[in-house]
Amino acid sequence: MIGRIPSARNKGYVIVVVQAWQWKEFFAFELLGGLAFYLVGKVMSQAEWFCIAANVAGPQMLKYTNSVFRGPS
Repeated sequence: MIGRIPSARNKGYVIVVVQAWQWKEFFAFELLGGLAFYLVGKVMSQAEWFCIAANVAGPQMLKYTNSVFRGPS
């Protein structure tokens, strides 16, 4: 196949704007919430699989309940 290799001059840049509340929400729910659910599961059951499941499911539950109180977007 004969063709031209696109040069760097012809490529555009993509700028992604992330609002501050979105990364704050990610930090609060995913990192802190996940850690909190993991540690609570570790104290309650001492089972590693339960702690990992709580780490995954807990922040999703927090996001769902927060979106109910926030209203339609």
